[in-house]
Amino acid sequence: MRNLLSIGILAMISTLSCGAQGPVIDQPGLDGSSNQRQGSDSPFAKLQPTAGDEHTSTSGSADTPSARTSAIPGGTGSSNFSYYLTETYLNPGLFTAPAFRASLRMAHPPGSGPTRYPDEWRQGAEGFGRNYGDAFATRISSHTAQFIVGTLTREDLRYMPSRSHHFFARTSHAIAFTFVDRSQSGRRIPALSNFAGAAAGGFVGNAYLPNGFTDATHAGQRAEFQLGMMAAGNLFREFAPQMPAALREFFMLIAR
Repeated sequence: MRNLLSIGILAMISTLSCGAQGPVIDQPGLDGSSNQRQGSDSPFAKLQPTAGDEHTSTSGSADTPSARTSAIPGGTGSSNFSYYLTETYLNPGLFTAPAFRASLRMAHPPGSGPTRYPDEWRQGAEGFGRNYGDAFATRISSHTAQFIVGTLTREDLRYMPSRSHHFFARTSHAIAFTFVDRSQSGRRIPALSNFAGAAAGGFVGNAYLPNGFTDATHAGQRAEFQLGMMAAGNLFREFAPQMPAALREFFMLIAR
C-alpha cells in the first residue's frame, strides 16, 4: 500500500504542478452540448467514436486522441448522476462482474492454513453466494461513494483520455488519472472521489466477512486493491477504442 500511495502522491504533485493554474483549454468533451449528446448513447456505443461528432476526426479512425475523447460518456454537472446510474446499474456487468470475482475468490481464497477463509466461504453454492454478495456490495459501495464525494467536490466523473499517440504516455496518463482527475470546470484536482470509493469498497466487508478479515489491515488491503482496479479501469478506457469489439465487451462483462 505504501508503494501505491507513494505513486499517487507523486502523480498528484506532478500533474497539479503542470496544470492546476487554470481550466483546460481546447479539451475535447468538456463542453456542455457534447456531454449532453454523448450522455444519450448506450453504454457500449459510448466506447466508439460517433460519426458526425464535432470532436471526431474526419478520417473516423479510433486511433486518434480526439476520437478517443469523443468516445467517453458525458458526466459533468447533473449528468454525473446519469453517469453513476449507467456505470453502476445500467449495464450487464452489474451481475456478471461480481460473479466472475466470486469465482476467482473461491478458486483462490484469501489467507492460508488456519487463517484462510472458512469452509462456508469456500465451498458449494453457499460459498459462491457469500462471495457474490461481497463482490456486489463492494461494487455498489465503491461506486456510490465515488458519486457522492465527486458531487460534493464538483469532480467530473468521466475519464478523459490522453491526447498523445504514444503508448507509454497514454499508460502514464491513465494511471495518473486515478489520483488526479478533472473538476467540472476542467481543472486538475486530486481525485478524492476515487480515494473515497476505494475506502468504501475496502471497509464495507468489515460488516459481514468472516473473523480474521475484518480488521483495519485487511480492509486497507482491500481498499488498495480497489484503487488498483480503478487504475486498471482507466487503462481499459484509454485503450478500449483500439480493442476488437468482442474483447472489449468481454472485459466490460467481467470487470466493469
